Amino acid sequence: MLAVRSWTAYELTQQLRRSLRFVWPSSEGHLYREQKRLVELGWATVSAERVGGRKRKRYTITPPGRAAFQEWLATEPAVLKFEIEGVLRIFYADQGSTEDLVRSLRATSRSAEEMLNEMLGFVEDYLEEGGPLWMLENDLGGPGTRRLEFGGRTMFPERLHSIARVIDITTRLLATIGSFSAELAEEVSDWDTPVDQGLTPSTRRLLEAIRDRHVPSEPLTR
Repeated sequence: MLAVRSWTAYELTQQLRRSLRFVWPSSEGHLYREQKRLVELGWATVSAERVGGRKRKRYTITPPGRAAFQEWLATEPAVLKFEIEGVLRIFYADQGSTEDLVRSLRATSRSAEEMLNEMLGFVEDYLEEGGPLWMLENDLGGPGTRRLEFGGRTMFPERLHSIARVIDITTRLLATIGSFSAELAEEVSDWDTPVDQGLTPSTRRLLEAIRDRHVPSEPLTR
């Protein structure tokens, strides 16, 4: 975030709540610790500024910090990790009741739908007249020009092409998780118990469908 602009500590937490939590969730306490660590590493500077009768800290990236960030961008990403508690509960559903499983699935579906609707609200904002897409199309508010605000926030329209693609993959995942959880909740609601279902015809059909749907790819060459 500091590579884009300088931020106050409060602004950084607001950005975390608004956008980064969808792809890289982190606690506010961790974020505050990271701000201090960046300063200790020499990757950011912190200055005090007074607003009214209050002081606040503003963080700015340093040249070594930008170099370290660009070095990280050039490395390979870590192996994919998924952390969805609703899916973990499916894995151990045979240790509980059908009611527990259905309740968990429906809660997961609602959560995915709420997050999806929130992201779609961002998309509507981006498409609004005066929003970042409008700025981009009218060559306003970008680098070398006066920054413009929309919805009370400073906009960076030149970053919209990246942001749109993050929203694309995230909304696809949320839609899949939401519909899968809702459909599975309906399917298992007829189970007397999730314990020892055995190799039912439906399980065989499911495993065969998974096999037929996904053909393993050849290993990628470096």
